[in-house]
Amino acid sequence: MTKRIPKLSAPEEVHQKLKSATLTDFCEVYIPMAPDIYTYGVPAGVSLMRGDVVWVQFATRKKPALAIVSKVHQDRPSFDVRPAYPHQSGYRFSERYMEMLEWTARYYISTPMKALFVFWPSDFEKYLDALAFTKGEASPSREPQGSPATPSARDTPTTTPNAQSMSLRAEGEAISSQTARTPTLTLEQTNAFNTLCEELDKDGFRGVLLHGVTGSGKTRVYQELAREALKRHKKVLILVPEIGLTPQTLKRFEDFLQVPIVVLHSALSAPKKREGYVSILKGDTQVVLGTRSAILAPFDFDLVILDEEHDSSFKQQDPAPRYHTREMAFHLAYKYGALVVLGSATPSLETFYNAKANNLKTVTLKERATQAPLPKVQIVDMGKMRQQKGLLLSPALREALTDCIERGDQAIILMNRRGFSKMRVCTECGETLYCKHCHIPLVYHKQYRSLMCHYCAALYPVNTPCSACGAETYEFVGGAIEMLEEEIAEWIPNAKVIRMDRDTTQNVGASEKILDAFRNREYNILIGTQMVAKGHDFPGVQLVGVVGADSGLGIPDFRSTERLFQLLSQTAGRAGRAGGEGQVLIQTLKPSEPVMQFAVNHDFNGFANKEMEDRRAAFYPPFCKLVEISCGSRDEDLLRHTVERLESLLRADKKLMVLGPVDAFVPVVQNVHWAKLYIKTQDLAPVRKILHPIINGAKPWVQNVEIKVEIE
Repeated sequence: MTKRIPKLSAPEEVHQKLKSATLTDFCEVYIPMAPDIYTYGVPAGVSLMRGDVVWVQFATRKKPALAIVSKVHQDRPSFDVRPAYPHQSGYRFSERYMEMLEWTARYYISTPMKALFVFWPSDFEKYLDALAFTKGEASPSREPQGSPATPSARDTPTTTPNAQSMSLRAEGEAISSQTARTPTLTLEQTNAFNTLCEELDKDGFRGVLLHGVTGSGKTRVYQELAREALKRHKKVLILVPEIGLTPQTLKRFEDFLQVPIVVLHSALSAPKKREGYVSILKGDTQVVLGTRSAILAPFDFDLVILDEEHDSSFKQQDPAPRYHTREMAFHLAYKYGALVVLGSATPSLETFYNAKANNLKTVTLKERATQAPLPKVQIVDMGKMRQQKGLLLSPALREALTDCIERGDQAIILMNRRGFSKMRVCTECGETLYCKHCHIPLVYHKQYRSLMCHYCAALYPVNTPCSACGAETYEFVGGAIEMLEEEIAEWIPNAKVIRMDRDTTQNVGASEKILDAFRNREYNILIGTQMVAKGHDFPGVQLVGVVGADSGLGIPDFRSTERLFQLLSQTAGRAGRAGGEGQVLIQTLKPSEPVMQFAVNHDFNGFANKEMEDRRAAFYPPFCKLVEISCGSRDEDLLRHTVERLESLLRADKKLMVLGPVDAFVPVVQNVHWAKLYIKTQDLAPVRKILHPIINGAKPWVQNVEIKVEIE
């Protein structure tokens, strides 16, 4: 049973005001989401340093707040101050952590206070309570924690000599057993591992792109590299793009490395989160595995692996600062020395560009680890396909799916559209029914027996009257994944279908249950949105189908073609990994699109080179920095006025290329109107100079207008 951790409180003295004249030392602190940096007094008998976690009384808040000391000085202010008291845990963040916090705020046009709100997990106060509690159990010592720790008492064997030898023998047998189960490295993998090992022993920044086709065994190379890093007493951070990938990845690394691994992601239970984070705070942790936010933990890694580095999930969206995990890893490695390994079958074009420019070393795995060939990819032209109205599966895919199941194999079908039907149309006037709060068509979800807005999650009755003519007669247009699920169950004999999308994975552990059930062959068909394409290894899958492959091409985003190629290639890569004749069928209305042809031929280099030419001609990343400014307000006139004013400020700097303003792709979300401006530049300094006071002022630049900045 988990021990109850007592809740710690700030000392009563934090509420007092002190005469500055009576104090020698003062500190400046970062308080999460505070509008500015504030000065507090260091009481007599208290010693504080940069990085210390302290209690402070902030403004008129009822409860004292936790803050972090940014600076200690003797510059006496002209006003009276409140005191800052160290938290009972005595925790001090390292200088590396402090510098990363400040760099992130500066680079992404934010503030350390906003960054701290993102860096600290929501239960950080409870984690400090637990740290103080465990330290109290072990010893009364209150040494700062933020520096490399010596092995703790918890790690010291307490068994008798005989029991200890038995324990060591059991551990050795476990490792031998694991080694027997783990496939030996292929020649390509061995060469890749040797190259990475050479980089591991060097100093300063080292960056490597491990470019391996799907199924080439990149994870096996990561395993060996992580083990070598641990032998050299280095700390390892492993990052994956999706929570659903952590159970599979954790098992592989724990079984292989035979060391405890701390997992960090948002879907963990509260006790598990606390246990893992406290282990990091204590300095006990050697290996951390997590999703995007794990890069923010106070874990001074020497090796960081970004698996599926191309994935957009590595980019933070809200709140600010809107960081990219890859950029954070690069900065830390440049500043403090570390090896960054970026792994992918379809690297991002930024990574591809850096590799071509020799900013990153490239290690290539051209063959699958099982020696199985890459699957055969077939394009199904749905424009020429004659089939029964309302069916989503082409005859070709339906036949292939039937044959696959009859052979006892498994299949994955990707359809990147949630719900049952993508819109509801009035049969009287032909009007599409939109959300009342967002300018987006409502999607029919049979699971909820309702129409749903995918932006604000509002639900509407299916028979909601037409907003244009009031008629209550309607029809559904365009199929989505729930309809596909029903169609497969109806048309494919012996189909055992399980669906994986946002609607089926809302509960904690739901993704893991679905993937385990499919991996254990309780189901023979997995249908899902893009989350099924990301790095999963299913030996039984011989067929992959993609329904509605071109749905992403209509989005006004310079990365839309790149994302479609990655999605098609990654999904296709799930087929035939354990051997056999893997088969992929891609249903599309646009078979002549170049991206389709590159996907058919598994031609990443051909795609990347063509896309790079297009980006260069249009002056898009990686050939420039692209800054997206989003302005939102419920008052449309106020929004237009604000955007025009902001545009004139930006256009005054002739070094900046300003595009827009334009309405957002979805121009209204939750009754807020959105417009965008874009800046293309080689130098972010003038952009920061203009935007920092606008975004980060103590008061809003314009009342009732929200302004967001994103750096691509």
